[in-house]
Amino acid sequence: MHRAYTAEKYVDLVRRIRHAREGIAITTDIIVGFPGETEEDYKQTRALVEEIQFDNAFVFRYSPRRDTPAAEMPHQINEQIKEQRNQDLLQVVNESMHRSGQRLVGRSVAVLCEGPSKTNRARLMGRTRTNKIVVFEGAEKLIGEIVDVHVQRANGFSLYGTPLLKGHSTF
Repeated sequence: MHRAYTAEKYVDLVRRIRHAREGIAITTDIIVGFPGETEEDYKQTRALVEEIQFDNAFVFRYSPRRDTPAAEMPHQINEQIKEQRNQDLLQVVNESMHRSGQRLVGRSVAVLCEGPSKTNRARLMGRTRTNKIVVFEGAEKLIGEIVDVHVQRANGFSLYGTPLLKGHSTF
């Protein structure tokens, strides 16, 4: 795909960013099945994703676009292989996201309260500074506010916790 960087440079950059800013989230977009991608190429991509441990990644199967150079390249990848690689890489990313969420259990996080949870309208939902979804109980007056939430559990995609009350507040 003619990228101007190597895997080694990318890993070094991620390492330096994480060293400079503790708790930062690293996300990426990945395309699997680009024309000419060999099984070894895919294994190297998978190993890199496992090494970096992204907080999230958007994984896509390559799809040819008319009038683009890649659409005319030889060694187009079979759709079934692209789907297998896509699903495999999504599993690696989901496991990494789960570990990232688990590291926050027992900690307090600042959450921008966005509104009612989509899955349980009786609860509120918001996002951390690193874009992790947090579900918690609270009054509608918290919508639009930054709320400190003690994280009690994590699943693959969301954190669940209890707001830490400042002074006297009624929920």
